[in-house]
Amino acid sequence: MQHVIAPTRPRLAGLDAARGLAVLGMFAAHVGAADRLFDWTDPSSWPDLVNGRSSVLFALCAGVSLVLLTTGPRADPETTGRATTGRPGGGLLRDRRHVLARAAVLLAIGALLTLVPGGVLVILPTYAVLFVAALPFLRLRLRWVVLATALSLGVGPVLALAGQAVVEMSGSGIADLLFVGYPAVSWFGVVLAGVLVARLGLDRAAVLRRMLVIGTAMAVVGYGGGALLGSALGVVGPVGMLVPATSGGGAGPVSKTVPSGGPDVVQLRPEFPPFPQIQWARLLDVTPHSGSSFELVGALGVALAVLAALCLVAVRLASVLLPLRAVGRLALTLYCGHVLAIGAWFAAGNPDPVPALHGWFPFTVLAVVAVVTALLVDRSGRRGPLEALTRRASRALDDPRPATA
Repeated sequence: MQHVIAPTRPRLAGLDAARGLAVLGMFAAHVGAADRLFDWTDPSSWPDLVNGRSSVLFALCAGVSLVLLTTGPRADPETTGRATTGRPGGGLLRDRRHVLARAAVLLAIGALLTLVPGGVLVILPTYAVLFVAALPFLRLRLRWVVLATALSLGVGPVLALAGQAVVEMSGSGIADLLFVGYPAVSWFGVVLAGVLVARLGLDRAAVLRRMLVIGTAMAVVGYGGGALLGSALGVVGPVGMLVPATSGGGAGPVSKTVPSGGPDVVQLRPEFPPFPQIQWARLLDVTPHSGSSFELVGALGVALAVLAALCLVAVRLASVLLPLRAVGRLALTLYCGHVLAIGAWFAAGNPDPVPALHGWFPFTVLAVVAVVTALLVDRSGRRGPLEALTRRASRALDDPRPATA
């Protein structure tokens, strides 16, 4: 009997670079200018450009990775719309076990990170929910993936607003994952967009060029359309976002309302309002993390354009992207590390920690440490500790007997 060894699929350099850029962008959003809205005349507010958009890019890359981990990199939309390049040596049941195991690890890590002080809204628990929800769409016809993406981006924000009103009345709970912070009902569309573009083929130059054009158009329509409609209806200024009460080490059933310009400026609402208070004006807000369809479409358009541009650059100038690629391969470890670093600063009892952590200097320190660490790990040929953990967990339930032919 001859053992069949599944060949290793080459990594997409542009995808790694996009994931790395998203991680560094979240560093900037959390410690760069988290309490300031973007003003082109004030360089200290420029990190706000990545606020909200980096997490969308991260979620888009997660959707792409789901396809590469399971059904293969490409689908043929001209025939059945199903994946034509199956994962070598793999099967549907095994792939689903891998994804479920990764989701369980992400959920556990995310739950632990929510106990860390510092006010960082952890996205990993939402990722875990979205990974499981996306499983049926990895092999469906592309038309159903497109339809589900549009429904999530269009209807999801409305469902999230209604769900947030219920959460504010009843307190925090499992519903937080669906409706609060990074609401899964609307962010599902971002992950499905990653599934869609991965099945179309990120190794196709024609697909990447279309992504670049479509992404730019979505950004203009999303941000521009929301701003124009909001101005016409008298909705001006950021409305804010609702985050779980347990985010950043908080406790109890109190919901926190965070202005869209910064995740660390918190205003407490009454613990149990007498009636559901749905902020319909949020549906026209295009500021970061507002959660409206306009904001999500605009941010997703930016993410698609960035991913397409980096994939096109990687074809000819992959070496230029080496620092970003290295960070992207260590994304989970570095993301958790920066949450722990911010939490350690807060836990140390600094008298005025928020202003001290905001600015170019703390971001530069985090970014330099992340890039140097990632390059050293990449040079060693090893995986990051948390990346290795998720890999081992995903393969723990595999049949130990070797495949035969």
